[in-house]
Amino acid sequence: MNTDSNMVVVTALIRPHMEGRVVRALHELPNFPGFWLAEVRGQGRGRGAGGTYFATEHDLVYQRHLRLQIVCESVEAPNICRTIANSAWTGRRGDGVIFTAEAHSFVRIREAGERKRKEDSAE
Repeated sequence: MNTDSNMVVVTALIRPHMEGRVVRALHELPNFPGFWLAEVRGQGRGRGAGGTYFATEHDLVYQRHLRLQIVCESVEAPNICRTIANSAWTGRRGDGVIFTAEAHSFVRIREAGERKRKEDSAE
């Protein structure tokens, strides 16, 4: 298991119709590490702008976005974030957000599982 602190999780919430542009742009990066993609729903800060907003069960409205997650080395994160922002930008409200968090550990199951099997067979 890699416990280096130089790994980062980049999470981006993007508009669904921007998926193709974002994925193409990511594939053009020289050190593209791969990604996960999931459909998500939520509300941004705009629901209560200009006053107090009280949600009732009849008027809950959610925006649909895609959650794109990438685990990469910390030196690659700024370029990945910039690539996502440039390719997902429409200039309208609801374009999405990008944030990063430190990944405390990282392991590929294929590699960790293989090591385990080799250790078991050596006994």
